[in-house]
Amino acid sequence: MPVDPRFPRRCARAVTRAAAPALLLAALLSGPAAPASADDAPEEGTGTGASPAQSIAEHLESSPVHVDPAYDDAFPEDVRARVAEQIEESGLDLYVVVVPLTQGDAWGGETESLATAVHDRLGGGERHYLVHNSTGGLDGTDLGGTPGESDRPALHGAMAASYTHMGGEERTIPDQVETAVEAALSPDPEAAYEEAMEAHQAENGSPSTPVGTLLWTPWVLGGAVLLALLALALSLYLVVRARTHRASTPVAQHAAFDNADRARLESLVERAENDLIELGERLHGETSAPPRQVSRALDARDAAARVFDRMAAEGPNLPDAAGVLVLLDRAEDALAGLRTPRRPCYANPLHGTGTAPTQWREFGGTRTIKVPLCSECARAVGRRLRPTVLPAEHEGSQVPYYEVPAEESVWSATGYGSLRDDLVERILRGEPTARR
Repeated sequence: MPVDPRFPRRCARAVTRAAAPALLLAALLSGPAAPASADDAPEEGTGTGASPAQSIAEHLESSPVHVDPAYDDAFPEDVRARVAEQIEESGLDLYVVVVPLTQGDAWGGETESLATAVHDRLGGGERHYLVHNSTGGLDGTDLGGTPGESDRPALHGAMAASYTHMGGEERTIPDQVETAVEAALSPDPEAAYEEAMEAHQAENGSPSTPVGTLLWTPWVLGGAVLLALLALALSLYLVVRARTHRASTPVAQHAAFDNADRARLESLVERAENDLIELGERLHGETSAPPRQVSRALDARDAAARVFDRMAAEGPNLPDAAGVLVLLDRAEDALAGLRTPRRPCYANPLHGTGTAPTQWREFGGTRTIKVPLCSECARAVGRRLRPTVLPAEHEGSQVPYYEVPAEESVWSATGYGSLRDDLVERILRGEPTARR
């Protein structure tokens, strides 16, 4: 099944869950405390213990416009309702998020980090976000779609609003949001942005040179300072690396859904448990699918249950939690009669199965592999950047899961089934997962 926070919680079944989930809960509560992360903090005023990103995502499930209570006076309810109705009628997965952003908050004051965290909690896919930034404007972030400027309605909508309201005395949040939404939902958001830019230049005296050229001098000075700082940082990095002699490079993750913090892990484990229960009940009463398909689905679910039970006995970990969800996807594919199962993102299976074969060249080398990647990871490797990979612990270090020796992890050996079709069979044979 897709990792989707919209999956309903089955509270009524909580008291009838088997002993394995109870053991798992005990392991979560009694295990060593993980380092605190900003995303662990409960949202003020909710009293629910949900992370800020989770709280925003839950609100966006019922309305595409989320406004923090701090902006109640600045963003009237009638305007929110009007914008929400406009978005819902369009059919575009566009979301407006207006919350206070500061340097020390859960997202470091970065609108893109907020959008990425919320996006993952909404289940991924192609979605678009207009987020109120710390300078009083809007930033647009488009996630999960096909790379290309024409596929970025949120970005172009935000830029159109920026030019439309640039220098205006009344630069209210509702005005900016309405302008941005109108541009984002237009037939050609990029053209709407360019029209707003040209109108601004015409009204203020269009220069003979592009806008970026007017800012050339400060950018040159800023660039020189930045280059000097980067050179210093690189020198310090090389010194530290030479002294530490680490065998593997730790996984660098941005503030997003893939950080292996306690709250994230508990959420994945709970979702895996719910999906196991739901699929088991559905397969038990399945009469319409051919017996062969049901049998294959039962095998995949049995493999998922074995991994889950192992986590209950030994303690939860992110690679195994992701593996349970991948195996449940395999069960769904088998039940649907797919001869070739969907391929999860090789870099991070939590990114889903909306993937395409992509050439990935190793960093600092010439070897390439062709693996299925989601659009975001494909964009990253196309730019010679490391995508947001799924981390795993190996010999005391956090490394990409695929760097764990294949004989020690079935996830590494099969790329969570993205490289081989025998993932279910390997699990049922008892091959090691994240640990044994």
